[in-house]
Amino acid sequence: MMKKLFSLLSVFIVGVLMSSMAFAAITVDFVKVNGDEVTESATNFILDVDRGDELDVKVRFKSDADLNDMQIEAVLRGVDSRETVDDITDTFDVKANVSYTKTLSLPLIDKIDQDKYKLRIRISDRDSPTVEKTYELDIGTQRHDVAVKDVVLSPSTEVKAGRALLATVRVNNRGEKDEDGVKVVVSIPDLGVSAADFIDELEAEDKDDDQATTEEMFLRIPDDAETGEYEVVVDVFFDDLDKKNTYITSIFVLGEEEVEEAPKAGDKTIITVATDKQSAAKGQEAAYPVALTNVGTSDKTYTIRADGAAWASFRVAPSNVLVIGAGESKAFTVYASAGKDAPVGEQTFTVTISSGDKVLKQLPLSINVQESATAAGSTLKRGLEVGLVVLVILLVIIGLIIGFSKLRGDEEEEGKEGKEYY
Repeated sequence: MMKKLFSLLSVFIVGVLMSSMAFAAITVDFVKVNGDEVTESATNFILDVDRGDELDVKVRFKSDADLNDMQIEAVLRGVDSRETVDDITDTFDVKANVSYTKTLSLPLIDKIDQDKYKLRIRISDRDSPTVEKTYELDIGTQRHDVAVKDVVLSPSTEVKAGRALLATVRVNNRGEKDEDGVKVVVSIPDLGVSAADFIDELEAEDKDDDQATTEEMFLRIPDDAETGEYEVVVDVFFDDLDKKNTYITSIFVLGEEEVEEAPKAGDKTIITVATDKQSAAKGQEAAYPVALTNVGTSDKTYTIRADGAAWASFRVAPSNVLVIGAGESKAFTVYASAGKDAPVGEQTFTVTISSGDKVLKQLPLSINVQESATAAGSTLKRGLEVGLVVLVILLVIIGLIIGFSKLRGDEEEEGKEGKEYY
């Protein structure tokens, strides 16, 4: 009798435990990709999509029981890239026998191939087993699609006004068709300059010759270009030049180095820069000696301002305001100190020299920020010594020129007086 009661009790306990462990049944009504319903039993073709676009995935499902903290995930795996192609919803609650539709977006990254992929839809909560559905997708990208793979500029970071900028462009055919007569145009719209080259043939993606590089294209920076950063626009025309892809990079232009003069010849100012490039470690100062010569006939007041870089702090010694008499010269030094967060490598900033409300010159200067204080200090000392020697020599030459000019003027004046006397 006791054995029978124990047996019945065991069955009852097991039944209770089984009922508490029973999981809700989840039914997937449909999955749509870009508006078209996909099935698990066949290959689903996704045609003429652009890399950089997104696949729109809609999932509708229902559960036969209430569920909390549900999430739906859509993934494509097997893409040879660090970027992932997946998406997941926020958590949400579900009521029994009510249909829910959720939308997810899968980014078609540049490295996705024209090939077959498995789309996996996973529906799960915190405790229940995951419900997974798998759909075979055959992704076919554009029939015609040529993209810029790389742009090489020489010089790579900055170019002086009046100098040449050389550009080489590598393109990649990512379309299904061969391309003939691909045109590549490189331009700097704000400076009104451009250059072009043609690539005779590009084979379709994944063939041997689906990439090619242009010849060097020559862009001359105008002499009067102002100092600043400019957009370099690369346009690639393909499919009989009916389609275009655009790639944008930038270049820093150093403005013209001639000294700006006031309208009157007698009000000229000569600006002499000892060195326009220095090296310094983070937290270390770089020095840039500059001399001003007032060739005018009256005293002039000059204001010096250094700015244009959030990564550094600046000061001017002995003062940022100088009063220089007619025919005299004075020197000042601009100090630039790279901050702890300054990017390593060559950085640029601008020193503006004004007289009254007129800007005489904007000097483009650069500093090579280094991690090592030892190497930077040695380079800084050597550059400063050479710069100071050059500055002294230039000042002597300028002084001689001014002196000879005055002497010649005095001789001409004496000659005129002598003639009048006789």
